[in-house]
Amino acid sequence: MAFINLSSVGILVIGVVIGVNLAKIYNIDGGSNSSSSIVEERSSHANDGIVGSKWNHYLEEEDDELVVDFGRSTRSNASSTSSSSKLTYEGSKSSSSSFAEYETQYPKNVKIKPATTTARSSSSFTTFIEEYIPPKLLPQYEPQNLQFNITKTMLRQSRPVIGNTHRLHAYFTNKLRTGQCTTILVLGGSVSAGHNVKGGEENAYGSKFVEWLNERYPCTAGTTTGTGITQQQHTWKQIRGASNSVTHMTSWSLVEAIETIDLVFIEFNVNDHFISDLPHKLEDKGPLGETKAYISLWYFEVILRRLLLLRKPDPLAIVTFNADYLGRTWAGQPWFDPEKARKTLFYYNQEPLKNWLSSMYEIPVFSASIWMLPLAGKRGSGMQSNRTANPYATANWHTDTCCHPRLEGHLILNLVLAYCMVEEEKIMLLRSGDGGDDADNNMVYEETDFTADDIPILRDPIYLSPEEEALYVIKDIPYAGVDFTQYNNDARGEQSFEKVIVANEGWMWYADNREKDKYGYIVNDITGGQHLAISLTGGKHGMVEVSYVISYENFGTALAWFDNSNKNKQVKRCNKPVNSRKVGWKGSVVPLVAIWDELASVPKVELLKTKLGEGEERVLHFCLTPRSESIALGPENKFKLLGVRVY
Repeated sequence: MAFINLSSVGILVIGVVIGVNLAKIYNIDGGSNSSSSIVEERSSHANDGIVGSKWNHYLEEEDDELVVDFGRSTRSNASSTSSSSKLTYEGSKSSSSSFAEYETQYPKNVKIKPATTTARSSSSFTTFIEEYIPPKLLPQYEPQNLQFNITKTMLRQSRPVIGNTHRLHAYFTNKLRTGQCTTILVLGGSVSAGHNVKGGEENAYGSKFVEWLNERYPCTAGTTTGTGITQQQHTWKQIRGASNSVTHMTSWSLVEAIETIDLVFIEFNVNDHFISDLPHKLEDKGPLGETKAYISLWYFEVILRRLLLLRKPDPLAIVTFNADYLGRTWAGQPWFDPEKARKTLFYYNQEPLKNWLSSMYEIPVFSASIWMLPLAGKRGSGMQSNRTANPYATANWHTDTCCHPRLEGHLILNLVLAYCMVEEEKIMLLRSGDGGDDADNNMVYEETDFTADDIPILRDPIYLSPEEEALYVIKDIPYAGVDFTQYNNDARGEQSFEKVIVANEGWMWYADNREKDKYGYIVNDITGGQHLAISLTGGKHGMVEVSYVISYENFGTALAWFDNSNKNKQVKRCNKPVNSRKVGWKGSVVPLVAIWDELASVPKVELLKTKLGEGEERVLHFCLTPRSESIALGPENKFKLLGVRVY
């Protein structure tokens, strides 16, 4: 196997001619393979490993509503039905939508000059890469398996925020270096899910990182779960159906349901741009409170503060990971209006926002996009989208016009993670005096992380008001509503619900577990359509929270909505199956999908977008939808409602 160390750029080698074509970077052995043939071979395989990479091209509208589904995604505009306001990546055969055709969209007077480099020996690259990648995994990271060669100079830029590393060092010292098996949680979107890559998340950077952990830090001692299974290797998890800060915030009970979490990567650099409103605010945020930048920072702060307070069972090591960027804003016509792009702060790139807020909370930041985006466009917009002449091109990195790396890209993302982890471990060893002869001369003082104390101390919120902090972070605020779990086997429990339940067709209150102590309002019918209506009065803040059970089999989907009638006015929707676990809101109707892949049944909390004014009386409706052959696991179709809270 042969590698090139691009970090040796700038070293003058006698007899080597500077000005070699960019493609010669890949002619590693100096043999008969020409640089151009290798580039052509890469180009011919450019779409290998891509699933559904064709997008119908469109011009994005600022106020469009994004409905995210990792398998099928559509963008809709309520005010327009024209084809230009919709996109799909369902494997369209229309060649006109290929992102590769960016390179043909630019004026002919844009001259493309091949990049130049100096020939380098393969041995130096081998030395560089072997420092970070275990021998068994090295073949995956040979240059021909990556979209472009990675240099140490690139990777050195991958730590824009060092942050407070106390938690990371504890992860190394107390867990990785003692052989303990750990659980990695990735809070992210479709990039983290491996969208458009064959195998999906199995080939995503999260899987590659855990593969790397298991080789570099093999473990034998794991955590025994509630099911009696002892963990024998490092594993990773994601929160299904959540894709940005706001959906992870409203699905937080799924995070709390995970028994053990040791390290968290937060990857919201792309998807947080698509958060368009702030329904959870409890005060007027002023003119800036209406901007996407402010809104994304508000939700991101909630996530950071919750993670800093979470114990699973120890304080979590937390890393913000900027894995990718939104590509189409850099592409020009017809993909995006350059004038519109110039009127944005960061071309829809969330990284400056994520880096700043992470730094304020001393959260370490690992980043691929911080060096990849400048590298892609440093020779002009024409080259940024030219896949053939520029291996660093946005069009070469992405599988589509959005933001999804190719299979080779996920290897590069993991290389960034591996580099940052290894370099941080070196610092930790110097600090502890285990770093060799130079340890005593390179001691690193680490500032105390008060958030990891037994009684954690957090800085004052930057964007959250005291009441928002109490409601969304501390969860210490008075509430009203109805709790279907609290009465246990007391017969008076169901009678007390009669005051608020104004309609019931097929729902029953009982305990469905073996011990007969876990109560809720339950419906189970494969035909669906059963209706339940609850009368509610708005609280001080207008917030309404629904809790229900999600499970891995025999559960289905219910719909929830508000109106002023006791009757079911959504009969048509209630009798139509929901065929995706990641379906979004349909107007005022929210789907409550009670199916997930984890082998556990746990409560989930959904904070509804619809608000109730203080003292306002309205009816909250629920109906069970028919069993879906597309997403159902098991023969039944059950839904268990635990309660409704009003704040």
